[in-house]
Amino acid sequence: MNSRINTKRIALVILLVGLAAIIVWLWIQDKHDVGVEAATPAAMQPVAIVNGVTVVTLDTATQMQSGIHTEPLPAARYQAEKDAYGTVLDFQPLIDLRMRYNQALADAEVARATVTASRQEYERSRLLYQDNQNVSLKIYNASQAVYLSDQARSAAAARNVPNIRASARQQFGETLERWALVDAHSSEFERLLQRQEVLLRVTLPLGDSIAAPAQIQIGINDNRRLPAYLVSPSPQSDPVMQGSAFIYRTAASLATGSNIAAYLPTARQTTRGVLIPVGAIVWYGGQPWAYLQISAERFGRYPVAQQSQMQGGVFMSEGFKPGQRVVVSGAQLLLSEELKPPPGGSGCKDPECD
Repeated sequence: MNSRINTKRIALVILLVGLAAIIVWLWIQDKHDVGVEAATPAAMQPVAIVNGVTVVTLDTATQMQSGIHTEPLPAARYQAEKDAYGTVLDFQPLIDLRMRYNQALADAEVARATVTASRQEYERSRLLYQDNQNVSLKIYNASQAVYLSDQARSAAAARNVPNIRASARQQFGETLERWALVDAHSSEFERLLQRQEVLLRVTLPLGDSIAAPAQIQIGINDNRRLPAYLVSPSPQSDPVMQGSAFIYRTAASLATGSNIAAYLPTARQTTRGVLIPVGAIVWYGGQPWAYLQISAERFGRYPVAQQSQMQGGVFMSEGFKPGQRVVVSGAQLLLSEELKPPPGGSGCKDPECD
């Protein structure tokens, strides 16, 4: 009898334990389902803040339709620079001086030949006159006058040659004077003559102690940079910009009189970083940003602060690493997607809307 009662009790205990285990399991499963349901919408949100970074989620099909394209960030080196300004010089005066110089050389040569002929005639007349007056005094005096006149013209023609050279030095400096007037077959002058290169007058700010570098960079309208090479100090200053002026040459098609921006290196050391292409930059809240691809369908917006201008983009030494994929096409669409008001929302997320 007792054995039968104990068996029933054990069975009852097992049943109660089983029921309790089932209840606990159901409670845990319910909590788990609630957590999944709560987490799933956040994970699927098109815009979310992850570790302080705004992340936009966009499926692959939409990316292709929208033309979103990414490229790896290239490593770059940056050298500290100082801004300066310049103008494209008018090359025509130097061409005119070259023509005048060549004409002066020709005139001087003709004058010397004329003097030689008139001197010979004068010497012949003098000898004949002294030899029993075989020519008249009138002929002798006339040949002497012609000779003296030709001699004076030859001296004037000879003086004109260095005067033109001096004029060229006053306007363009010794180097360009040599290229244009002295070196008969100057390749440097020929490139300028064919407009394969143009001359620039770059002015360093007044009181600046930076020496003129042998090579600088100049900015072009399409955000490109081109190298420019030092020719010589400029004997003339810019009438608008006060400071030390230098003449540079560059292989750019720039109109005479154009104003250009110049970038002068101020240090020999370079800093390592990355080059962010111009097409990757978007403006939001009054400052520049760039989108990095975090995963196949997620893009994070990162600030582009403390940047330095470089050809083709901006240089960043912090916040970005070489090889990270940056959005170079469609970044503005990502920003628009980010700024869409949430369903049932009313407003713009841009701080400028406040």
